Amino acid sequence: DVEYIQLSDYKQQTTLLVAGEQTDVIVTRDDDKAGYATAGFIRPIDDEPGIAELKEDMYDGNRRAMTYEGKLYGLPYYTDFHTIMYNSRMLDELGFPEPPATLNELKDVCLAMKEAGIAEYPFYTWINQEQNFKEIMYAMVYASKGEWVDENWETICEQPGSVVEQTVEWMNQAVNTWEIMDAANLEMEDGEVDEIFQTANCAFKGSNRYDLRRFNDPEQTAEAVEGEQVFKAMLMPGFEGPGEGTIAWTRQYTINANAVDQDAAARLQYFAGGKNAAGEYWTSKQWHNRFGLGFAYKSLATDPDVVAGESTWGDPELCAQQKETAVPRNGVDAAWYSEWDNDMQAEWHKAVLQQISASDATQGMADKWNDLK
Repeated sequence: DVEYIQLSDYKQQTTLLVAGEQTDVIVTRDDDKAGYATAGFIRPIDDEPGIAELKEDMYDGNRRAMTYEGKLYGLPYYTDFHTIMYNSRMLDELGFPEPPATLNELKDVCLAMKEAGIAEYPFYTWINQEQNFKEIMYAMVYASKGEWVDENWETICEQPGSVVEQTVEWMNQAVNTWEIMDAANLEMEDGEVDEIFQTANCAFKGSNRYDLRRFNDPEQTAEAVEGEQVFKAMLMPGFEGPGEGTIAWTRQYTINANAVDQDAAARLQYFAGGKNAAGEYWTSKQWHNRFGLGFAYKSLATDPDVVAGESTWGDPELCAQQKETAVPRNGVDAAWYSEWDNDMQAEWHKAVLQQISASDATQGMADKWNDLK
């Protein structure tokens, strides 16, 4: 028998692990993997039966996201990337047959929508400050080949005119000058933002790829139409063009290093994040079919069931194209990363609220990183 424990937030899980909670398999975020490994909460799995075969079939970025100091700790729960979704009917109404390819084009289309009275604030996204990382911040920066730190974890975001600074300033202008984003968006919960998009009260929304499964389901979205894809994903626009980068992440199943029955924990992890007794990626396919969650195994990209299922609500070809340039966060293996990320969000918010400049915000981000480092 397997008992599932649903926690209210990620931080609660850390508290329970510190207290010695006797779980067997843990759903671990990229942000927490390094800290959990360093603290001895989770253990490597490279020597477990069947793991070498699974590693061969993993996308490189996903395998790296589950590895710490050269050792594999996790098997994939799900993986995905963030981009901007759009309501195709609203764009058609305005005479735009294709989505914008750059951030400047996104601004222009949004301004045209405001002028036409189609939407007061055409662009919404998940950007409220919270303990989880904010995908849109990374997606916008990575779309223009930007980064906060280099490969050696030395800060570069504070350099004058950095992509991070330009992106923060773009959002400042979007809220305060062009007024294509609502300042209230900074305080909205994810579900509130989803509802605005699902009821056609905005045309564009930063979302995770798997959200399309829900957006195009008439039972879950009022504006969805059976047999039609009203809501679509675009290649993530940057300053120069589309699809050049975005954020990817890998939620993973890890083994509690203190589990009483380590063999049973390993079997459960292998089933949940790998294959069933018949040698099939049963759990990954179930998550994809039921919720649209992305997968970390290359062979599933051509699986007939997966392709047929996603074609009813999404665009497998566009997904594959964007996934080629989707990358995990640089520096996420730092044990302090989660703490830094929370502070980074605060600096971004202060700039959008015009409490500080974009350059002061990026300097604050760099200072916090260096303080923790």
